[in-house]
Amino acid sequence: MKKTAIAMLTLPLVTGSVHAQSAVTLYGFIESGLVYVNNQSGHANVQMVNGQTNGSRWGLRGSENLGGGLRAIFTLENGFDTSNGKLLQGGREFGRQAFVGLGSEKWGTVTLGHQYDPMTELIGAIAATSMWAWLGTHPGDFDNLNSTFRVNNAVKYQSPKVYGFEASGMFAPGGVAGNFGSGRVYALGLKYTIGSLTAALGYDNINNPSVSVLDSALSPGQSGYLSPSKTPVYSGYASANVWQIFGAAASYKFGEGSVGLVYTNARFLDILHTVSTPNTGSATFNSYEINGRYNVTPALLIGASFDYTKASRAKYEQFDFGPNYSLSKRTDINLVGVWQHASGIDSTGHAAVAAISTLGLSSTQTQVAVKLSLRHRF
Repeated sequence: MKKTAIAMLTLPLVTGSVHAQSAVTLYGFIESGLVYVNNQSGHANVQMVNGQTNGSRWGLRGSENLGGGLRAIFTLENGFDTSNGKLLQGGREFGRQAFVGLGSEKWGTVTLGHQYDPMTELIGAIAATSMWAWLGTHPGDFDNLNSTFRVNNAVKYQSPKVYGFEASGMFAPGGVAGNFGSGRVYALGLKYTIGSLTAALGYDNINNPSVSVLDSALSPGQSGYLSPSKTPVYSGYASANVWQIFGAAASYKFGEGSVGLVYTNARFLDILHTVSTPNTGSATFNSYEINGRYNVTPALLIGASFDYTKASRAKYEQFDFGPNYSLSKRTDINLVGVWQHASGIDSTGHAAVAAISTLGLSSTQTQVAVKLSLRHRF
């Protein structure tokens, strides 16, 4: 994304012989359009793109040169719905990102705050969700490739690139007095790039996911607890004590095209039976994806992907296809069609039905959606 600097603090702060230069950049992404769904609770529907299909946002990114190769950095990023102007990410002012840190080309970068995990940044960047966001994500986003959650109170380290390798690590303490592990999150990531090949690994380990990442005010077992997840793909497993996610992905560029392979494994461990989560024990998801894209012309990009997901008692298949036409470097028109088929029993104990993204449940095993949107970056 090309970012346009709208404010430059050009007056250096002078204290003796120390000179610090700082800059702040305003950037953003706006999408609006229409989505057709063939079956939404039993009826066809046409609706506005609701802001979550491609994450409309605006943000501020800043840096200050501290000397000696060290710089201070920050990012504040807001998410909003273009159809009605409302805040997304649970109504947070800066629900997409909010962090401050120190960076060095030699030693890497440390940041503190509300941040993305390696699954989103590394594995999600290779998956179909990087082309079509919510409409291209795996059912329910059980593996967080499309950032269903960001991590609060996170300390994150990103290494410099060494012989093609880049490593990252994240730790977020739970903050519960007398119970250090409650709500604790840690994550690891590794990326390798050589020539046309990019490969990545990611791992998340989340304690008490209902509270720590899914925004429940109550922990499983407390009076009044209800599953905070809205998707039946895994809402019945949200009362798990631990949510583990592993991902591996690789992409290869050739000429004007590229192909990507993605594997994810998600496990919900020690599930507590509650009124809204009728399960115990554990549940596992395995997902296999292949995707590709090709620039027919400099302005016309065509993409396609297929994903097969095997849950504990259900199966989901999803195919995505569509072109993207660039009117300029910042403005493009996006068209994508999505077909999803479900079978088996979902996490709530009911017959699994198709549920593409946030578009609502089908009344049958199959659902089709087509989205046409105009997108602008600034």
